[in-house]
This record gives sequence, C-alpha cells and structure tokens, in this order.
Amino acid sequence: VKGSKKVVFDLISRRNTLKDTNGNYKDRGHYEILTQAKDSKNHLPVSGLEDAAFTLYENGIKHDEAKIRVHEAPKEVENQILLLLDFSDSVIGDCDQVQALYQRDTGRYIVQNVEEVKEDNLCYKLITSAEHFVDKTVDNGQKMAIFYFNSKVEITALVTSTTASTTGDVELLKQGLEKLYDPQFRRDNLEGYDSTNLFGAVIEATKTACHWVDNCNYDNYTPSKEIDKSKLQFASIVVFTDGRDQAQRETEDEMLDFIQRHNANFYYTIGLGDVNRKVLSQIGKDGFEVADNLGELDTKFSQLGNILNAWGSSFYRIEYCPAQQEGKVDIRIDVKDPVTGEYGSITDRITLPQGVDIRCDL
Repeated sequence: VKGSKKVVFDLISRRNTLKDTNGNYKDRGHYEILTQAKDSKNHLPVSGLEDAAFTLYENGIKHDEAKIRVHEAPKEVENQILLLLDFSDSVIGDCDQVQALYQRDTGRYIVQNVEEVKEDNLCYKLITSAEHFVDKTVDNGQKMAIFYFNSKVEITALVTSTTASTTGDVELLKQGLEKLYDPQFRRDNLEGYDSTNLFGAVIEATKTACHWVDNCNYDNYTPSKEIDKSKLQFASIVVFTDGRDQAQRETEDEMLDFIQRHNANFYYTIGLGDVNRKVLSQIGKDGFEVADNLGELDTKFSQLGNILNAWGSSFYRIEYCPAQQEGKVDIRIDVKDPVTGEYGSITDRITLPQGVDIRCDL
C-alpha cells in the first residue's frame, strides 16, 4: 500500500432501470449511480479505481447475493474549457520585444528571436505555455475557447465572438493566442486598458460558460443549440493572471458568491509572481497553481493539463442489485483500493416495491 488517501464522491445522477418511461416496474433491471471521485484534501480527480475496490452494504450488512458492477465513465461526460488570460499592461508590455513574422499560409507566427526572449519575456512565455496547454488538453479530446481580460467590463474571445462555441481545432486556438504578437492587434484592442479587472472577468467567464451546459441558473441564461444532450456537460474555467484586481468593478465577495452559486462548474487558477494566493486559491477551488518565476510557468500549465486530462476518468457508473427484495434500504458502498490505499464511501437510499418479482440484469 502506497499510503492512505481519502476519496470523496460527488453524486452526479441516479437511475432506476427497473422502471419504464411511464414509471411502471419491468421484470428486470438494476439501480445506477453516476459519481465523480476526488481527493478529499486537494479536490483533484481520482481515476483508476478498480471494480474489486467497491463493496456493497445493505442496512449495514454485506450480502453475498447482492451484485455490484463499477466502470469508469469518461464517454458519458464532456468537459469544455474556458481559458481566461490576463492581457493587462504587465503582459503586453513585453510583446514589443518579440520579433514575430506572420505566415499567411498557416495563419501562425514564427518568432525569429527565440534565444533572446525565451527565458524572461512574459509575452512569449505565456503564449508558448498556453499553446502547450492546448496541445495537452485539446489533443486529448477536450474542447476549448480562449478569452482575455484587462480593465474592460467584458471579457473578449480570441478565437470567436460567440458564446456558444468551443472548438477542438488546435491550430485555430493557437492562431488566436498568437494575435498577441501582432502590433496592430495590440494597438486596436489592448493598449490603454492597463488595469486588471480580475473579479469582474471571473464573473463574466462564468456567465459565458453557462451557455455550454444545460443546467445553469443565472438570469440571462440561454443554452447553446450545440449542447450534446447525449452526454452530461460540464465547464472548466482556467484563469491565468500575474497581478491583483485593481479595477474594482466587482468586489471579491461578489465574485466568490457568484462562483458559489455556479459551483457545478470547475474552477482552476494559475498565478505568476506577486499574486494574492489566498484569492486565487478561493477562485481555483478545483486546482490552484503559482509559478514563482517565468521558468515555472510552462510546468504549471502542464500540471493543470494533466489534471484536466484525468477529469473524465474520475467519473464512475456504479450499477447494483440489492439482495433485499422489498422495503426501504440504506445503501452504503465502501471503497478501498488495496494497492493505492485510496478509500471512501458512497451512500444511497432506495425503496423496493412490494409484491413485485424483480430479476437482476447484471
């Protein structure tokens, strides 16, 4: 055993396949729970739990006649990423030092003075780190949209202006990131907006991501027509900043309250340098990284990419048939992995019908 680690299980949905669409009992079926496993300390996703690690108890008793089957369910969920980048003056101020040549055939830029800027130029390091993050997550099957913020009220899309769209097109996302190399783009869109509206940007990002899921609850919510109803939809908001909120358009409490009201979303933060670690850890409730210097920035983006890639495999569909045939049953499923030491429990309560012969189909 490598060491004990407590796992918490968030209930996503439950289902009784014994009932048909009209609520009538069929002659066979089972009960199902869809849950996500997370480390109790850092809330990071936990994948790789084997079927044998799960034990079913009914009213505190283990019955050999009961059946349970568990499998990871990455294909039943879809995560869409909103990458939100701080493009305030401290970031774009370094861009003038980057000599980048635009390639019309690809829509990409080639940096011609890499050796001069690769170590200590924030503009270059942010773009390359974000591009590696795109490679790691989107190439792994996830979709993404990229927005930036500065002192403006609204956040701005780098790739598309619609709120209904994430994309799996890696090249399109990189083209959006490399707009920062274009002096004309910086003059038209960024220069003069020097302050940092961090709190307001997080609220606006949350509103934008709401359009990608079908259970959001803010006032102007309009679900996207592109939502895949065959999967459970989630949104992950990833925020990078190298500073603190200075615009004061929204208060810290207003922002944190908004996050709490939309806590079905996943929030991650990456800070650089002199940031308010307490605030960023509160925003990044599902993952929080700080790069103390530019040399660590790419690593922090990569670590967060690993977390997001493990996200889908942290969902488990648990199917079970109790031994008891009638009445109310308190279900407890204990989880203990003998190899990793991971442990936890899942609870459910069911009411079995009286006078109905039920055949387990597991």
